[in-house]
Amino acid sequence: MPEYYFDTETTGGDPLEDKIITIQWQRIGGLTGEPIGDLNILREWDSSEEEILRRFLPNLETENPFDFIMVGESLLFDFMFLSYRAERYSIEGLDLRHWHDRACIDLKPVFVMINEGRFKGWSRVIEKPEVDVPRLYREGKYPEIIEYIRDEAEVFLNAYQILKREMPSLGGKL
Repeated sequence: MPEYYFDTETTGGDPLEDKIITIQWQRIGGLTGEPIGDLNILREWDSSEEEILRRFLPNLETENPFDFIMVGESLLFDFMFLSYRAERYSIEGLDLRHWHDRACIDLKPVFVMINEGRFKGWSRVIEKPEVDVPRLYREGKYPEIIEYIRDEAEVFLNAYQILKREMPSLGGKL
């Protein structure tokens, strides 16, 4: 089952008002979580939001929901944005039913558990760089956004590799 690190960057938190400025994904080894190949980054500032949505969509247009397993954190946020923004451009196929049927691995609940079951501070379980992407976007500092995306992906994938290695041992304790 091919797993892909997946994330988006947006200009804010409201999919009705804000837009997707990047969509990024990278194939990862299912057994180890090691990255395979390059990190793909579709950038809105190189074309348009509609164009990056249309360019990403073929990854999801398979009959088998296990052909592109998204691995990330807070995937509901990404799915919500993809759905609303696709609807804005009359791009079909990314509605709620699509996300319900899709296989994915969202680590947010795992990070909450590692954070002693607390939601407050869960996102700091792994030490991702903190960057104000919407501000950088408004200021046209696109290279800094790309650097942040690469750093964030690396930190996330390192954490995922640790979880892939360590979590199976919990199976005998449950």
